[in-house]
Amino acid sequence: MKEFTISKQEAGQKFHKYLTRLLPNAGSGFVYKMLRKKNITLNGGKAEGGETLSAGDVVSVFFSDETFAKMSGANAPEIVRFSARTLSEEQIVYEDEHLMAVFKPAGVLSQKDASGAEAINEEALQYLFERGDVTAESLRSYKPGICNRLDRNTAGILWVAKTLAGAQAMSEVLRNRNLEKYYFAFVTGVLKETSDVTLYLTKDEESNTVSVSETPAEGSSMIRTGIYPVASNKRVTLVRIRLYTGRSHQIRSVMKHIGHPVLGDPKYSPTDADTVAFYRTRYHLHGQQLFAYAYRFPEELPEALSELCGETITGLVPDAFAELLAGELPPAKEKEYGYLEIPGPSGLPV
Repeated sequence: MKEFTISKQEAGQKFHKYLTRLLPNAGSGFVYKMLRKKNITLNGGKAEGGETLSAGDVVSVFFSDETFAKMSGANAPEIVRFSARTLSEEQIVYEDEHLMAVFKPAGVLSQKDASGAEAINEEALQYLFERGDVTAESLRSYKPGICNRLDRNTAGILWVAKTLAGAQAMSEVLRNRNLEKYYFAFVTGVLKETSDVTLYLTKDEESNTVSVSETPAEGSSMIRTGIYPVASNKRVTLVRIRLYTGRSHQIRSVMKHIGHPVLGDPKYSPTDADTVAFYRTRYHLHGQQLFAYAYRFPEELPEALSELCGETITGLVPDAFAELLAGELPPAKEKEYGYLEIPGPSGLPV
């Protein structure tokens, strides 16, 4: 017999899904047969498979060692490394039992793709593995992962679900769109008007670009973006952006559409090449000056997110962005980001 105690990371899932992960080589018919015969039990009793697991539940499997090894793939090599790099302590801007908020630098993928390049998702797994929060055994039932994504060249906060309950709760909050998401960007030109922009975005998968329009088009998605100019000089404007919807390249394409592209954006090219050349020379900038800075949570949240009720979580300011702030908007000195304030009461339009 083998016994497994459900951890906090594994809690919240249906029993049959847990068994599918525990016994990946066993078909569902075999699993349900073992449940009926009480060769697999939950807390010492017969189970149907539809039960929701809680931390501390005990699963007993009455298989021979040979059968368990065959059904679980126990002889397969264990994963010992997810990434060549791991997160630094500075990158962890928030952490509780269920979630971590981590800072993703520009140029790093959110999640690994076919290129094999390093990604924050895998760096977070490596961090949790090295700390002992993730083991080869625990991965059989739940694998921590990111809840949201950022474009490769956009820096900012990514949320990592350490537990299944955290992943489910964060997914619900993101789906309901009652989480306030704030970005900051330097855009070209002088922008003075606050705006709440609703447009329609269409993605071209082949070129990995998007276009936006005032009216719906075939395959388009409605997007909403709040834009608030904070400060400007004669060349650029610092804007705070509230993202109501989260679509690929949304901010970058919207800012281009209104005539104030994100400074240094290589894909949604600026209208003022001289401005870009000036700032690249002066500050040695590479890539777009845009980052995800803050998330404000609503007062009512699922139980797994209870520590975040009404909280605003702010992240790190990228070095290049901080240099621009200090050089172009003098009141903001090094490490003093007076411009980067999030509106007080929840519900403000931007």
